Amino acid sequence: MTFGDGTYTVGETVKAGTYRATGPGFNCYWERLKGFSGSLDDIIANNNTGDPSVVTISPSDKGFRTSGCGTWTSDLSQITKSKTSFGAGTYIVNTDVEPGTYHAPGSDLCYWARLSGFGGTFSEIIANGNPTGSVIVTIAASDKGFESARCGTWTKS
Repeated sequence: MTFGDGTYTVGETVKAGTYRATGPGFNCYWERLKGFSGSLDDIIANNNTGDPSVVTISPSDKGFRTSGCGTWTSDLSQITKSKTSFGAGTYIVNTDVEPGTYHAPGSDLCYWARLSGFGGTFSEIIANGNPTGSVIVTIAASDKGFESARCGTWTKS
């Protein structure tokens, strides 16, 4: 299944499941919704990125809204050229990246997170950080995902 920009009703115009944005633009925004009122209370989770993204839409979600992310696809095959060196984005552990210890040059705006799922909720963050300068993180084989922004290229030690 594939879909692009728009607002979708889960179970009707988009199926629940895990999707990857294949061509995020500079300003990719998505949100999982529990209603369509437009209020902040209707947002279950959201993200604003320009990097590869992965999201899981739950069967209990009422809707999903996306803009500027390119095409979302249920094809979750590897997108990285190397499983041991990668840049910014949200990646699937054991598909896009290997478990292990990685280092990156970092920056003042670096952010990373080890993830137990792709729903975009705080409860799915196993560990995260906003380091300045170089950074070292161990991605566990049990992690579902790894997210990074503005840290530079991650290289397995």
